[in-house]
Amino acid sequence: MHTSSFEHIIRIQFNALMMTVIKCTVKSRNRQFARHSKRETLFCELSDMKIFEQGTEDNYSCNYIPFKVLNYTIQVSNEKLANALYKLSDKEREVILLRYFQSMRDKEITDLYQVSRSAIYRRRSNGLKKLKTLLKERN
Repeated sequence: MHTSSFEHIIRIQFNALMMTVIKCTVKSRNRQFARHSKRETLFCELSDMKIFEQGTEDNYSCNYIPFKVLNYTIQVSNEKLANALYKLSDKEREVILLRYFQSMRDKEITDLYQVSRSAIYRRRSNGLKKLKTLLKERN
């Protein structure tokens, strides 16, 4: 069976079109690889410090010492700090935990406890002084 010259021309045009599509696809992939290679770094090329920065650490609840403050459960991972916090009065401990572990401002803490701002400030500053002495004693 012989194909007509019209069908032969169509086949040649289709093949030419497919070759153009393939060449453009290859160029596009090469450009994409070039863009990625500018932004990506192989692990074997990273310094030890960079690899350490990229790592993660698993944290388990058994590694923390929990403190209940109002409706919050605040977990402290440093055992020395947790022991020193236990030695503070309840009010001082709660203010310090809310301020430094929950990132609350004095105004927010005063609203929670319905006391003056100066009372919260005194509790925090006295608690920090006691913490400092307790931690120095342990070292």
